[in-house]
Amino acid sequence: MDKVTGFEIPVDDRKRAQKFLKNVFGWQFKDWEDDYSHIMTVEMNKHWVPKKKGAVNGGMFKRESKSDKPAVVVTVPSITKYLEKIKKAGGKVITGKQEAGEWGYWAEIADTEGNIYQLWEEME
Repeated sequence: MDKVTGFEIPVDDRKRAQKFLKNVFGWQFKDWEDDYSHIMTVEMNKHWVPKKKGAVNGGMFKRESKSDKPAVVVTVPSITKYLEKIKKAGGKVITGKQEAGEWGYWAEIADTEGNIYQLWEEME
């Protein structure tokens, strides 16, 4: 089985969202860009991997349209193979395989119900 390894949520006001999530859940944040922040629900190692087994961290991004939705991130062994599986199962590829710096690759898909998922493949 492939596991959930993260999440991303759209926000209208990043500072307001951070304040809410910190006050309610105690989460911490690392702003990477003007419109993106990493959400830390647990401590991470030097490779940004959660130290606690089974835990996930996430990100928040500036909402650009009302259709932006939260996304579940699933780590898979091969995005290329999974994009074919998704199409055969009736899903839709929203963004094809993209490089994410030195860390890996990602793609964005929708399931048959319109829910958004991001696929993540570790860089070898």
